[in-house]
Amino acid sequence: MNIDVLINEKDLEKRIEEIAEQIKKDYEGEEVVFCSVLKGAIFFTVDLMKKYTGDCEVNFVRVSSYQGENSTGTITMKIPLKKEDVENKNIILVEDIVDTGRTFKYLVEYVKEMNPKSVKTCVLLDKKARRVVDFNADYVAFPIDDLFVVGYGLDYDEKYRNLPFVGYVRK
Repeated sequence: MNIDVLINEKDLEKRIEEIAEQIKKDYEGEEVVFCSVLKGAIFFTVDLMKKYTGDCEVNFVRVSSYQGENSTGTITMKIPLKKEDVENKNIILVEDIVDTGRTFKYLVEYVKEMNPKSVKTCVLLDKKARRVVDFNADYVAFPIDDLFVVGYGLDYDEKYRNLPFVGYVRK
């Protein structure tokens, strides 16, 4: 597989720092819970939390809707959240990529059922060209074209997550 760099390490670090500062301003004086969507968002979540200077916690949820390069159209909850981890808290759902929007929209509704104080969404990559539902993330690091991307947590059948940059697969 041929992989070219789309977003280098330096640009990732700079943009993540900007998002962390914006979240800090938006939640001044309040604690937030960064809820990382496993497995892809773990790199982004860790780096976001390292740059965030406010009070925060971390939690994890795992859903699946992909196999290889294609969405299956079915969302499977693999690791759910607990109501006590969400109720009356400021939740920031952190995802690696939003394309169709189905999974993230589903997650927002899922979290809202647990009565959070607030819920916002933060996404590393926003691929609007593939959107099939009405969904816009609150915090977007990078809008991207309709490319198949890997690295920095994003995978192709569980491979390439460990690349320190976001790359795209050259066909």
